[in-house]
Amino acid sequence: MKKQHSLTSVTRKVTFVAATIALASAALLTGCKKDARMEPEAVAVTATTPPSDKSAVTESYQSGTNNGFFWSLWKSDGATGTVNYANGAAGNYSVNWNGFNGNFTCGKGYSVGSANYKIGYNLSAYSNSGGGTFGWYGWSRSPFYEYYVNETWGAVSPHSGTFLGTFDSDGTAYNVWTRWMTGKNIDGGDGFRQIYSSRVTKAAPGQNRVITFANHYNKWKSYGYTLGQLNIPAIMVSETWGTNTNGNINCTIWAQ
Repeated sequence: MKKQHSLTSVTRKVTFVAATIALASAALLTGCKKDARMEPEAVAVTATTPPSDKSAVTESYQSGTNNGFFWSLWKSDGATGTVNYANGAAGNYSVNWNGFNGNFTCGKGYSVGSANYKIGYNLSAYSNSGGGTFGWYGWSRSPFYEYYVNETWGAVSPHSGTFLGTFDSDGTAYNVWTRWMTGKNIDGGDGFRQIYSSRVTKAAPGQNRVITFANHYNKWKSYGYTLGQLNIPAIMVSETWGTNTNGNINCTIWAQ
């Protein structure tokens, strides 16, 4: 979650959907069933894990399926430094980076979003010297929203915009924020709204945890912000942005 007028943030939003639109026919057939349990389906084609060493000089986007889960890795235009992303068994993935300049997002999830998802996860390792968040992430159309459930974050707080209130979900307290973004939305038009829940206390690594997304969806709706069509991938995202950033994240997700 970068600041309001970040060019890399705007570029990321357009690239994310430009690539997913290109994958639409295949991607919508992979990932999970459209039910509350979000069980992963078997898939006929498994994408190759990206090469382990990448030094980006131009914007790049990769995505596919692994063990029935959708995955993606995006890096901003002009980013430099090393990012090592790897898909593990089942819903596991890991990423580490060194001397990275720019913005990247990556993670595992499902090819189509849903208000009814209940996601289990274990964040076994987390360090991030830059900005950016870790949590459940996606988009909606009609209207355009970029949404987050932030479980933890790096050295820079993601909290800005209009504070809406605090509520409890899955045994922890979350603050809710929203802001209007003037950049391009995922379909290339002007403007979109960000809405996000952030844990009051960051999630510490090493514990099994749950995100009941319906609780967040319904709380946002009670404030007058109803997500639109969720026919876009949703992932447990790891993100960083900044100059000369370093970090290491290892996460496993499952259907709760």
